[in-house]
Amino acid sequence: MMKVILVLILLLSVFYQTNSSNGLNGISTLQNSHPRLIITGENIDEFRAKAKDENQQLFKQAKELAQEFSQRPVIHFQNANNSYREIGDAMPVLGLMYQINGDKKYVETAERWISAMLHTESWEGSQNLGRSSWMVGLCFLYDWMNDALNENLKTQLLNRLVDEAEIVIETASDTRALSNHLLIETSAVGMVGLVLPEGHGKKQYFLETADKWASYIIDHAPLDGSWGEGVQYWQYGTGYFLRFLEAAKTAGYKNYFDNYDWLKKTGYFPIYFSLPGNLTKVINFSDCGTDRYLPAFLFYLPAKIYGNPYFQDFGKKVQLKTPHKFSWLDFLFYDASVPAKDFTTLPNFKHFTDQGFVSMRSGWEKNSTVVGFRCGPAPGHRNQMDPQRIEHWGFGPGHQQPDINSFVIFSQNEWLAIDPGYTHLKETKNFNTILVNGYGQAGAGGQWLDYMEFESRTPVPKIIYTENTDDYDYIIGDAGNIYVDEAHLNYFRRHLIFLKPDVIVIIDDLKSTGNSTYDWLLQLNEITNVSKMDNQFRLNKNNVEFWVSPVLPGNVTLNVKKRELDANDVYGLPNHRSGILKTLNLSTQGEALRYLVVISIQNKENKQAPIIHFENNILSVEINGKKRVLKYNPAQLPADQPLMQIME
Repeated sequence: MMKVILVLILLLSVFYQTNSSNGLNGISTLQNSHPRLIITGENIDEFRAKAKDENQQLFKQAKELAQEFSQRPVIHFQNANNSYREIGDAMPVLGLMYQINGDKKYVETAERWISAMLHTESWEGSQNLGRSSWMVGLCFLYDWMNDALNENLKTQLLNRLVDEAEIVIETASDTRALSNHLLIETSAVGMVGLVLPEGHGKKQYFLETADKWASYIIDHAPLDGSWGEGVQYWQYGTGYFLRFLEAAKTAGYKNYFDNYDWLKKTGYFPIYFSLPGNLTKVINFSDCGTDRYLPAFLFYLPAKIYGNPYFQDFGKKVQLKTPHKFSWLDFLFYDASVPAKDFTTLPNFKHFTDQGFVSMRSGWEKNSTVVGFRCGPAPGHRNQMDPQRIEHWGFGPGHQQPDINSFVIFSQNEWLAIDPGYTHLKETKNFNTILVNGYGQAGAGGQWLDYMEFESRTPVPKIIYTENTDDYDYIIGDAGNIYVDEAHLNYFRRHLIFLKPDVIVIIDDLKSTGNSTYDWLLQLNEITNVSKMDNQFRLNKNNVEFWVSPVLPGNVTLNVKKRELDANDVYGLPNHRSGILKTLNLSTQGEALRYLVVISIQNKENKQAPIIHFENNILSVEINGKKRVLKYNPAQLPADQPLMQIME
């Protein structure tokens, strides 16, 4: 009997060791040792060696951040509102520096900040976002300074973290798998679970909750690696989620990386949305600003985990040269052994098939032309078809816009056709698309897109045709039934042909129930000068000149309307929340008709107006000394067939 008991004990020991070492098959039993979040007792010597060797510049930035943080006066907080998120993001650098060199001055600084936060009555801030930033930052300090912090302060901190985690669980956006909010809330709850000592009554509850949410997020991530809320909220949510996922792995809890297909490819999203000449300026679809901060660690960690050389290269090229709040993560996540491959050797065309984004460019170098296009369902095609979509409130992609079949144009280092960015009232009339009988798309009219209304319309918007060559790109976006019933629209199919590098031809195939008014919209910054010459518009922005030439139909009314708009990119310069939006409007009436509009961009050496000629269904466009000829088919073709043939 004793031999049987000994054998059982041995088998249980082997089972425990196997599961606690990798945590791949569920929740493992965590050790009480510290540190264990990203920095561990096993890898700390490697980080110390990196601080002296190949990563010296990144470590120098982290050290400068720690010094700057140490010199800040500790203030009295009202709460953890948006202006104080940066505190939670940056404070772990104090723990990093303590782990590297053991200097107690960083502990003393950390204790002052921790005390101030503990004396803050509420950690609320923008629906748990401020609260979560403090929770995550303080978890790192608790773990990395565990042997040095005042014991009474540690006890108070742990108790407060438990209380705040319970608040997050009670109030979380737990159905919003496609929102930055749930990624951030998941990370906060999970980090608290990871730092709690073994045997604590809430540890397993927090870990199981975070695991459930993390699995939900991973299972519903867009298949194409993009993010429907735009690059701004991609970097925000992903930045927190990466911290939790890496901490979960190093703590021996669970390895989420192996089966996270979205993370393997998502680095291509900001790469393809980046603008030539300034990689942190981006195509700003959804609630996104065009001038974005892209921390390098977002690329370094996926590059390290999956061995992606393009992510490594892009991360190095967006790496800030001065200290910033995530310098500590740049240092921790960068792996110099991962080779870098020039991301500009990637193809110029990218279709994100699940979300319905397209990025087209004439090249990656400065002054190239980039055209962005948007036509897809709010949660992506896969999630739109999920039988649990209604039950889970559409998976909650909050920061989106009613902008189907819209486009943007960036050329010669200037935005020409703009997306106004984060608009504080969601309306279709703000974008480069079409109004029908004065009406736009479902879900508009409020501060936030009503994404459940947006998702309720079938058939859903979809890109139904793409063609990519060295000389041109051709796409067709079908708006489906996204327009409200009052528009009485049967269909709207937008054909966009990008003749590289300087001509965009747009054909809009429209049909309504009865005679209708159509407004074809092109959005411009207020600093764009507009002059009408015959039946064309000459537009000039900071010495970049482009022309809009309506070809069909022949009875359009051309005008420019101006209005004040509360949106972060409407002015055309950083740090302006509002401005005057100029809208070029081509208005006409009919039941079934087609717009044919040519946008041509002059190079800086050639100021000759474009020569546009259309006769016998042959369109010729001559600009910058080059002539393009296209053949137009006026017949009613199947929806997914091109209406233009490029002849030369």
